[in-house]
Amino acid sequence: MVDNFKIIRSMLKFENPGDCYYVQLLRRQSDDPKIGGVSDPAYHGNMHSRSIKDYFISSLEHFDDVEKEIKTICEVFNVRAYIRLNKRTFKDISMVIFKHITEEICSGETFAPPLHLVARAAGRANGAGKSKTWIVDVDAEFVPYKQAIREMIEKCEPFQSANDIVEIQTKNGFHLIAKPFNTLRMDELWQLFCSENKIDLPRFDIHKDNPTILYVK
Repeated sequence: MVDNFKIIRSMLKFENPGDCYYVQLLRRQSDDPKIGGVSDPAYHGNMHSRSIKDYFISSLEHFDDVEKEIKTICEVFNVRAYIRLNKRTFKDISMVIFKHITEEICSGETFAPPLHLVARAAGRANGAGKSKTWIVDVDAEFVPYKQAIREMIEKCEPFQSANDIVEIQTKNGFHLIAKPFNTLRMDELWQLFCSENKIDLPRFDIHKDNPTILYVK
């Protein structure tokens, strides 16, 4: 089980009316029940993930209120709860929806199903500004080098202290939540580290606006 509610709560900041954080309850294809070792296509199909329920967290009180509900849904339906740590605003989400609908009208093309518009807009409407964070994905093969990766982040401009890097547990490793940094410098540091330690691994993934795990049974 991975339960990051407590640590993620400490990272949420609601500074202006309309601020929100986007939470999705997703069924991953890898979590589908299997028949003879193969995922049941009637249960999931060929989609990579399926959204079960979305939340727009508008305050710490709201976050606390839905914690039990989110955990219960995850456990009953075998789904995972994800949260985007880059803040959204209701205004920005609405503007992305309006822009998409306007583009459809102007193009004369077939309209997309409107139920998907809110989730699509929430995924794109990053309103974090100067508070934006990135995710450094320390998957299983990189876990032995987690401390070295943390130190590399600190050496990349604009420099940040160890206290600014938050560690989030995942199913197969960790996410290191950090402020944006110079990725070219990170490439150099990783290549040097691999060369000195005789490690044959590509550079770990860096996600600029992806969700991180909130809860999974």
